[in-house]
Amino acid sequence: MIVNDLSKELGVKNKEIIDYLKSNGFKVSSHMQTVTDEMVESVKDKFSKKEPEPQIVETPAKPRKTTVKQTLPTKEVKKFKPDDQIPCRSLVPWKLIDVGLDKTIYSWTNYGDVEYVTYRDLQAMRRRPIVKDALILIEDSDLCEQWKHDLGDVYKRYIGVDYPEEFFDLSDDEFEKNLKNAPDVFKDVIKFTAVDMIRNENYPSVQKLTIIDRVLGTGIKEFL
Repeated sequence: MIVNDLSKELGVKNKEIIDYLKSNGFKVSSHMQTVTDEMVESVKDKFSKKEPEPQIVETPAKPRKTTVKQTLPTKEVKKFKPDDQIPCRSLVPWKLIDVGLDKTIYSWTNYGDVEYVTYRDLQAMRRRPIVKDALILIEDSDLCEQWKHDLGDVYKRYIGVDYPEEFFDLSDDEFEKNLKNAPDVFKDVIKFTAVDMIRNENYPSVQKLTIIDRVLGTGIKEFL
């Protein structure tokens, strides 16, 4: 028997048998070389018990995570009807009167008074001082958002203020800063409120009156 016959019988490559025999001291150099019974026995003892070569099992690739771009739901724009009633709060401590397209009279007696104005009439007031200069506060967040380019930041100083006297609770520095950067209507509110407080003997601090007189060029402190 030659190496090649033994290879076929065991299903093992010639090279593996030759390498094995060499490593165990046998002289062998070709697959056509005759093998002794001792060599056959040693080879069979080695390779007849040979464990099958481990098969490489391909692990299926994990599916790629598909990133779904999440888009925030678009807020639906509220549609107003001409006769919708919009609450509007007075931001001045004096009487306000305006007339609607159908001659409806809207009236606010004092700071904080609320009057319901139709959307149609409010559109007509939109470019007039009563809205443009913030004599009234539109208390509908959807409408304020839609008109934000016209309204700007003018309402910010009034948020959370129920009475104009509350502006006098600010620190002197904040009060002066607020007054210097204020629109004319707000300055008028401060002047009017200061005089009204003195008239009602609810005196503002002397420092606040000094600030008003210095910034606005008034002489209100002389009323004390």
